[in-house]
Amino acid sequence: MGSFGRQADERPVIDDGTPDPLNCTVRATPPQIDNVVNAAWRPDSAVLAYVHTLNIASKKTVTGYEEDQRVATLNVATGKIRELGHGSKVSWSATGALMAYWDDDGSIHILLSGEIVAEVDASEPGFGWIGDQLVYWKNDEIRVWTLGVKWTLAHVDPALAPVYPYDDAYFSADGTQFTITRYSYDGTSRRYVGVTATGAMAPIGDGNTTFMEWSPRGATLLLRSATALSLRAADGTVRNAPLAAFRGPVHGWTADGRLFVGTMAPTIPGGNTFDRFPVWDDSEDDSIATIPNLLGTRAFSPDGHWFEGVSRTGLYTTQLELYRCGVANVAGIDLRSDPVSRSRAQKIASEGNRFVRPVAGAFTQFLQGSHTGIDVAAPVGSILVASDDGVVDATGWVPVGGYRVCVMHAGGLESCDYHTSLPLVAIGDHVTRGQPVALVGMTGLTTGPHVHWEAKLNGRIVNPLDQ
Repeated sequence: MGSFGRQADERPVIDDGTPDPLNCTVRATPPQIDNVVNAAWRPDSAVLAYVHTLNIASKKTVTGYEEDQRVATLNVATGKIRELGHGSKVSWSATGALMAYWDDDGSIHILLSGEIVAEVDASEPGFGWIGDQLVYWKNDEIRVWTLGVKWTLAHVDPALAPVYPYDDAYFSADGTQFTITRYSYDGTSRRYVGVTATGAMAPIGDGNTTFMEWSPRGATLLLRSATALSLRAADGTVRNAPLAAFRGPVHGWTADGRLFVGTMAPTIPGGNTFDRFPVWDDSEDDSIATIPNLLGTRAFSPDGHWFEGVSRTGLYTTQLELYRCGVANVAGIDLRSDPVSRSRAQKIASEGNRFVRPVAGAFTQFLQGSHTGIDVAAPVGSILVASDDGVVDATGWVPVGGYRVCVMHAGGLESCDYHTSLPLVAIGDHVTRGQPVALVGMTGLTTGPHVHWEAKLNGRIVNPLDQ
């Protein structure tokens, strides 16, 4: 096993002019793309498909607008943008010949050369690919679509079939395996891993596991609790480590599917500093990923040449960022002197309120009627951050709200994030505005992956957008 316990800043940056494939420190200048929720690279790394929000007028909300999620693509070389329509999840086939996205009406739209060639009814948004074959859920069936032909590949035990949005299900990057999580309103969950070709399933995780995630390559599965993590290889072998062995609680994946874990700097404005994450693998090279502190999907391109995420342009607005990787190590890089980062930080500081949007996501419900907060939809595993400086005063399970993380700010003001899947802080921790505090989940009573963002002033509900 590699020396996963090494602290990131214990390793000096050596300025030897040698390109480092995990050094992503040169900001590119893509077209301005605002308010990106999530993104997915085409396998050749030439095109980025993404979901972004647009404000549309609405008479149903107290704000007079809704944030509609739209799918689009960006050609990285030409800067050409193509809008595709309403949708909330994007994914490419293994060859990149096909793209698909989920629509809230319960259908998956399949595109060839940017044109919709099919729509299939599905019961879960967690679809996947085996080559250019789409694999998806229809109740207890694992179905396949290819070139207009559909068939049932396998059945799972009907008693364990995922029911959205109360359960969630995801296929591995190569489509050969899947996970199902069944949530209960008492705070417990049952987790399974299965074989796509047969539907055979087995329990996975222990009673402390609250988060699972597939790597971007193959079928390696990450399982996490508040105090430990495990990597399960495709053949079922497992490596374990306590979280205390790493410098911080935030994880991510390299382009070739290795896990890195460490400390992520506060995201105000985001892209204003570089974080150094040790890579956890079996080698002895002690690789370090040097990446900007961006929000959102935070993903390497498949060829490892790019790192993408979003930075903040305001309290609630964001912008897509691309950084070039494979940069030679240069000692003393400091984004605090970068004029773009400074300008964004100054704009945020000049706005009247303090609270920032806690995740790169879409407002889907506001504080109105009996609803006591603001719902922000984002993919499971998205990083949630502290709305403002403060001290963590509550974590753990509550009825309806699921797992929560609450922070007490100055003047009796408290903010809480509900429905989380994993806390990244503990009671008594001092946090700063924009610091990661939890991961988005589906715990409690939910209508899909999102955070219920709530604020109280001296114990009384107030609007987070007014703070």
